[in-house]
Amino acid sequence: MNERSFETLLYGVTSNAVAKIMELNDWTEDVAMERFTASKVYAFLEREETKVWQYSALMLATLFNEERTGRLILPEV
Repeated sequence: MNERSFETLLYGVTSNAVAKIMELNDWTEDVAMERFTASKVYAFLEREETKVWQYSALMLATLFNEERTGRLILPEV
C-alpha cells in the first residue's frame, strides 16, 4: 500500500476507533482523541507493517482499554 493510501486508511480507522472509545468510556471526542493518539495501540496502528489497521473499531477500543489496565496483548492478524 502506498503512503497516501495508508494515511487515508489510518484517518478512517482512527476516527472509528475514537468514536467507539468515546462510547465505551463516556468521554468527549477531544479527550478520547488525545488519549488514544498517545497510546501504545495507536503507535502500533501508525505502523502499517503491524497490520493493526485491520482490527475493527471495537477491537481497537477494547485493546486501548486493556492497555489502560496494563494488559495489552495484540491478537494475531
